[in-house]
Amino acid sequence: MNRVNLLVLIDQLEALVEKAPEVPLVGKVLVDADELFDLLDVIRSAIPEEVKRAEAVSSEMDKMIADGQQQAERMVAKAEEYATKLVRSSEIYRQAEAESKLLLEDTKRQAEEMERGAREYAKEVLSNLSDALAKTLQVVEAGKQELSGEN
Repeated sequence: MNRVNLLVLIDQLEALVEKAPEVPLVGKVLVDADELFDLLDVIRSAIPEEVKRAEAVSSEMDKMIADGQQQAERMVAKAEEYATKLVRSSEIYRQAEAESKLLLEDTKRQAEEMERGAREYAKEVLSNLSDALAKTLQVVEAGKQELSGEN
């Protein structure tokens, strides 16, 4: 049997009732029982086909929904992974920036200490030189006086 649309069969059932003669005063119609039963048999045989098609559509829809949900979950996971990577990158950048500031401050402090040390060393060398020159000058003056006293 060809696939028969249930709506067409229901339309045929409706037409059967509409063309049936009316019983006067009671609002009922006389329907040919054989014709009605034949049509009902066709409807019964068409129902499983319609149900199968509906189930196939429903199954396909469920599959599409599941695929869509999986794809959405993958997209969310990728987005979360990307966000985490950005946060890590941002955190690494902040840590590197903080470490570079600390390193720069430490380097400046060391340079200042070296400069202080160099100044103190230079003062000490100049003081020692001044003392040595003063002693040398005393020796020179003493030598001059000694020579002046000989003449």
